[in-house]
Amino acid sequence: MLPGFSVYRILGTLLLGAAFLGFLPPCASANAYSEAVDRALRMLPRQPDKIVVVERPTAPSQHAGGPRSEAFVNLGEPTVYLVRQGATLQRASEGPGIFDFALAAVIWHEMAHIDGADEPAAQRAEEQLWKEFILARHVDSRVGMRYLALLRDRR
Repeated sequence: MLPGFSVYRILGTLLLGAAFLGFLPPCASANAYSEAVDRALRMLPRQPDKIVVVERPTAPSQHAGGPRSEAFVNLGEPTVYLVRQGATLQRASEGPGIFDFALAAVIWHEMAHIDGADEPAAQRAEEQLWKEFILARHVDSRVGMRYLALLRDRR
């Protein structure tokens, strides 16, 4: 994988046919973020206690996600934090589509951490949910399988 590129940015590359996602779209409205999160939540087997969209510079510093993280949790808190500048949330906020499913998988990954999963177990949970989206034909199987391979390659 290219240094500094998350699998979510690579998903965008696959979908858009671009070599790199060198920009993020103009900031969406708070309503667009809320709608994207609501669409993603409808796809989850269960709901998180709380989701908060945060700015990257003001995100709590004790999380382990790093500067390019799409989402994170803080140890001992039942809250999933979504980074507003994250490529997945940005793309999902543009309107319904495959990025809603990617956002749901990101949230599911963080929920696994809340439930006590370490990083490999949270990644497996995310991958399993993505496989379910493929099997249910919510996402195109070719794109879905390529994205699943990228998710697996991060380990």
